[in-house]
Amino acid sequence: MTDNYQGEESDIVIASLTRSNKAGNLGFMSQPQRLNVMLSRSRIALIMIGNAETFMKSRKGRETWVPFLNHLSQNRHLYDGLPVKCERHPQKMALLKTQEDFQTECPDGGCDEPWQVYLDSCCTFD
Repeated sequence: MTDNYQGEESDIVIASLTRSNKAGNLGFMSQPQRLNVMLSRSRIALIMIGNAETFMKSRKGRETWVPFLNHLSQNRHLYDGLPVKCERHPQKMALLKTQEDFQTECPDGGCDEPWQVYLDSCCTFD
């Protein structure tokens, strides 16, 4: 997340939280305003990809990140992968954890369940 994004909004924001280390060093992400900027830029969805453990162990940013990540966890919004579901079969859901999961769980961008398309009866064929 950089300052280049300040002031702009998007329907969906994907934030790559690239900090991952045992010492919990977050760099500029330890500043509370960075989280505020990230949270205020998406209109519909915010997808954060990163190592929650690093943010929870942070010495400088823990007063911001621990309550936030606990809130996400308590409301079941933390995943060990990317949750997806089929638009045509909403009961068909998967958690993508590896590159291979994309092909096995949602080949060609959808699920492998059959679906039918019903044409509107506006047309007649003789």
